[in-house]
Amino acid sequence: MDKEEVSKAIKRRQLEDDLKQDFDFTLNDRITRYLELDFIKITPNTHFASTSAECIRLYRDGYYLACIALSQAVAEALVRFMCDRSHFGASISKDFEENVEKLRKRRIKPDCSTALMEIWEDRHDYHHLNPDITTDRTKLQEIAKSKIVSLHKIESEVFAFTIVDGAIKVKYPKYWDITNGRANTFLRFEP
Repeated sequence: MDKEEVSKAIKRRQLEDDLKQDFDFTLNDRITRYLELDFIKITPNTHFASTSAECIRLYRDGYYLACIALSQAVAEALVRFMCDRSHFGASISKDFEENVEKLRKRRIKPDCSTALMEIWEDRHDYHHLNPDITTDRTKLQEIAKSKIVSLHKIESEVFAFTIVDGAIKVKYPKYWDITNGRANTFLRFEP
């Protein structure tokens, strides 16, 4: 091994040790945060399904600003999805609040407008990392948790289902891709 390879091997080993120590030190808190959440385990396999699951992991691992911003992005994608599946066509706006209002006015079920607006609160401050957003980790954790809980509430309503004789019976079929009685699903069974 030459000197450069030895140096890389040492750096790699140091990084491995640091990461293991950090993981061991934060493991209990990560488990506690993960267990605080009660999220839907099966959703349609939408273009934002894995991103929504990533929000859970961000909260679990203590990346609160990222969790807040990504939860807001998922809410935005979910609203456009609901508008699209409700056949809004060209009237789907690029403006989140306008789309939420259209869903509410057209009485599109389920009505999640209140929870959607809770997620959207201060969106521009977090999206643009404005200097007035809090940096207090305790407050950020509370905000992130409230956003992810609201996102779960919305997903649980929009993608509501029951299990009947071992099969999924969806409440709002227009939000699921079902072919020949089979739903294309995204499973969230991993921590």
